[in-house]
Amino acid sequence: MSATGLIDWSLAGSVARSVAGRGSGKRSVRRPDLARAARGSSGLVRRYTGLEPRGRLPSPELVDRHQWIEVNLVSLRAVSARVEERLADLLDLPGPFGGALRRAGGAAAAVELGLISGYLAQRVLGQYDVALIGPPRPPRLLFVAPNLAEARRRLDVDREPFLRWIALHESTHAVQFGTVPWLREHLGNLGEELLDGAFARVNVRELAATARRALGTDPRRLLGAIRDGEWVSPFVGEPRRRLLDQLQATMTVIEGYSEHVMDGVGAELDSSYRELRERVERSRARRSPIEALLSRLLGVEMKLRQYRLGKAFCDEVAERRGLRVLNRVWEEPAKMPRQPELERPGRWLARVG
Repeated sequence: MSATGLIDWSLAGSVARSVAGRGSGKRSVRRPDLARAARGSSGLVRRYTGLEPRGRLPSPELVDRHQWIEVNLVSLRAVSARVEERLADLLDLPGPFGGALRRAGGAAAAVELGLISGYLAQRVLGQYDVALIGPPRPPRLLFVAPNLAEARRRLDVDREPFLRWIALHESTHAVQFGTVPWLREHLGNLGEELLDGAFARVNVRELAATARRALGTDPRRLLGAIRDGEWVSPFVGEPRRRLLDQLQATMTVIEGYSEHVMDGVGAELDSSYRELRERVERSRARRSPIEALLSRLLGVEMKLRQYRLGKAFCDEVAERRGLRVLNRVWEEPAKMPRQPELERPGRWLARVG
């Protein structure tokens, strides 16, 4: 619990674990499988991209969904002091309703954080975990075992090329952050600025009414409230749109670059990677109604658009001018493409020269 004690992190964890579940229970991905698939991945990425990390990169770790949630909530708690301070100021009302509003606001934030964590815990295959806000900590290279196993069975592909492909993606992130010293700080600054204005226009009475209507006294009602359209995030507003655009543009390049590298290296390793890519794309295109609702809840584009748009940008720049020119995105924040340039790479090429 943080100093203010506003956000109920126990509730956030309970909601996240309830939403995430454990998976199929068939742990068909083992540590030796992952180690074999990841062996040499960072070297392949460095050779293909020309990027050279400073220092040692983290070793791959296999975790389950609940362990991933724990890691994710640790990251969220690193920024919770500022979030809780903002919420506490908003909900510090006089009279008998002040305490009730604080509790409702804290519960609303906890549930939303838990929902996001639980939703992602069902889908994340791998993650390069780095502290973007707050004191730096050693980065970790995480792979979620039940999600990898379920994705491989769903796609009906062989284990080794699938795991190698995923390992290439996350190893590319490790190489990106290990090579580009300003990247962590740039994303962290955007995140901090985003948090500073996150609650500027929140109507606390509306927030409390939404929380009571959606939750009542039982947090398990949340999923039903989402399905019925009763719950809409009170923390997403127009003042954050510009910052979200900048943050999304940067994340789109980071993800798209990894997708480009996965295909470039994968095609050199095994001719079956093309079929694997096609199956992954078909799987990504199928989005359930609950995923559409959660996209609305979060107020941002889902990663699918980041993957596709970012990859298309990187593919076109690399095809037209080569990887050396594409790598100019890593020179400084000003060289990152703006949102319109992501859809028109020629504009970015004209700007950066």
